[in-house]
Amino acid sequence: MDQHATLKNRRTYRQQAFTRLFIFFGIIVLVNVLSSAFIFRIDLTSDNRFTLTDSTKKLLLNLDDVVFVKVYLEGDFPSGFKRLSNSSREMLDEFKVYGGDKIQYEFEDPTEGKTEKELNDVLKELSEKGLEPTNVQNQAGDEYSEKIIVPGAILNYKGQSVPINLLENTPGTGPQMALNNSIAHLENKFSVAIHQISMIRKPKIGFILGQGEMNNLQMADFMKLLSGFYELIPVELESEIQIKNDIRVVVIAKPTKPFSEENKFKLDQYIMNGGKTLWLVEALHAELDSVVLRPSFLTVDYPLNLEDQLFRYGIRINPDLMLDLQCNPVPLLVSYEGQKPSFKLFPCYYFPIFTAKSEHPIVKNIDAVASQFASTIDTLALKGVKKTILLSSSSNSRIVFTPWLIDFRELKNRPRPEDYKKTDLISAVLLEGEFPSVFTNRVSPEMQKTLNDSLHMPFREQSADTKMIVISDGDIAKNEINAQRQPSALGYYRFTGEFFGNSNFLLNCIDYLTGFEEHIDTRSKTMKLRMLDAAKVKQEKSKWQLINMIAPLVALAVFGLIFNFVRYRKYAK
Repeated sequence: MDQHATLKNRRTYRQQAFTRLFIFFGIIVLVNVLSSAFIFRIDLTSDNRFTLTDSTKKLLLNLDDVVFVKVYLEGDFPSGFKRLSNSSREMLDEFKVYGGDKIQYEFEDPTEGKTEKELNDVLKELSEKGLEPTNVQNQAGDEYSEKIIVPGAILNYKGQSVPINLLENTPGTGPQMALNNSIAHLENKFSVAIHQISMIRKPKIGFILGQGEMNNLQMADFMKLLSGFYELIPVELESEIQIKNDIRVVVIAKPTKPFSEENKFKLDQYIMNGGKTLWLVEALHAELDSVVLRPSFLTVDYPLNLEDQLFRYGIRINPDLMLDLQCNPVPLLVSYEGQKPSFKLFPCYYFPIFTAKSEHPIVKNIDAVASQFASTIDTLALKGVKKTILLSSSSNSRIVFTPWLIDFRELKNRPRPEDYKKTDLISAVLLEGEFPSVFTNRVSPEMQKTLNDSLHMPFREQSADTKMIVISDGDIAKNEINAQRQPSALGYYRFTGEFFGNSNFLLNCIDYLTGFEEHIDTRSKTMKLRMLDAAKVKQEKSKWQLINMIAPLVALAVFGLIFNFVRYRKYAK
C-alpha cells in the first residue's frame, strides 16, 4: 500500500512538474508576442545614453523612404575604436526601433584584403566623399602596430549621400576624451545627417556686410558649421532695397563702422516683419592683435550709431569692459635666457570665461564660452518682450569704463580680491516678443517713398512676434588664424590648447532663432566618462583574470551541492 502511494505521489509530482514547465514556456511565448507588438524600453544609465530625444524619435517616425548607412568601423583595431564601433551599432539599432525598416545599415572594413594601391585608391575615394581617414597605433604588450582606419559613415537617402565623420578630433582633448565625446554625439551626428539630407531646401542665413564686419577667414569655422544646414547669403545693405523676408536670420558680426539711418531702417523693418537677428556687437575697440604690437593701449568707442536702435528694442551695450577672475591666460615676457626670450602664462582678466547658469536650451549642457574684451549689457523693461540671460560673468568680476588704459604688464601683479566683487554681469541675452520700431514718427520722405514705390508695403511701427539675441563680444564667433593663414577650430585657444563651447553656443543660437530646436536637443546630450586606472589595471590584470576563470566554476559547484542537498532532503524518505 505504501509502495502504491509512493508511485502515485511520484506521478503527481511529474504531472505538476510538466504543468509548471508548460506554464513557464507559455509565459515566455506570451512575453515575446507582447514585446514584439509593443515598444517598451528601459534605460537605466544615469546619463540616459540609450534614450533618444523626442525630436529624433519624431524624425525617425516620419521617414518616407529608406535611409541606408554604411559604417566603415569594422575590423581589428584598438579597444577605444571598438567601443566607438559597438556604440555606433547600438545607436543605429536604437534608430531602427523607431524607424523600422526605413533604417538599414551595414558595417564594412574598407582596408580588408586590399593591396597597397587598392587601399590608396579606396582612401582617396572616401576622402573625396568627405570622410577623414586616421592612423592609429595599437599596443599589445611591448609590440606596437599601426593601421589606417576610417571612423566614419556614408548615409544614403533618395539617391543622395552625406558623409558622417564619427570621430571628434577636438584640439586640446586626449584620445579617451575624444572617443567619449564621439560616442556622446552619435545621436546628433546620425540624426542631423538624416535631417540635412531630407531637407528640400536649406533655410537662408544672411550675413550683413558693409560696416567693417569680420571677414570670411575670421569666421571660416562658424560659417563652415552653418553651411551644412543653412544657405549663407551675403547682405550688402548699401546695395539692397530691403532685407528679403525669406532670410530666416541675419547676423551682424562685429561691425566697426557706423550704420547709416537708411541701413538701420532696412534692419528695423526686417525685424518689424518678423525677421530674426543675431547681434554680435562691441561697444569698444580693443583687440588682442594690438597687444602684440604694443603692451598697452587706450580703449576707444566704436561709433556704430546703433545705440538708439538697440535701446528701443530693450538693450543697452555699455561703453565699458568686463574683467573677471575666471579667465583665460596670455603669455607675457618675463626674462631672457641669453638671446632667447622666456614667456610665462598670466591670467588675463580682460578675457572672461562664461559658464552658463540658465537651463534654457541654448546654453544647457554647453561647455564654457571664451571671450575677449566683452562689455556689459543692461536690459530695459519693455512691455511684451521676454528676456533670458544666456551668458554672464562669475561672482568675481568688475567693470572699468572708457577711456581705459589696458596695460598687459600689470597682469603680472596679483589682483586685489576687493576690486572683483561684481557678479552676473550680462554679456549675452535672448529677447522674444513684439518690438517697437525705432523709426516711429521718424520716417523720412525718402524712406516712405521707398516703401510706397519700390516695396509696395506699409511702414510697421510694431513687430510681429519675433526673436533676437544680443552678444556684447564679436570675438565669440571669431576663429584664430595660424601661421599658415589657416583658420583654427572655433573655440580653440592656442595659448593653453583648450577647447571651449563657442561653436555649440553659436549653433544653438542660430538653431533657436530659426526654429530648429531639435538640433539643440541632440547637440546638448552629454555622457559621463568612466575611466579605469591604467596603472591599477596593469598591476591587477592577472588577479582579475584568475577570478573571472575560477569564480563561475566555484559558483556552479556550490549551486550543485545545494541543489543535491535539497533534493536529497526532500526525496530521501
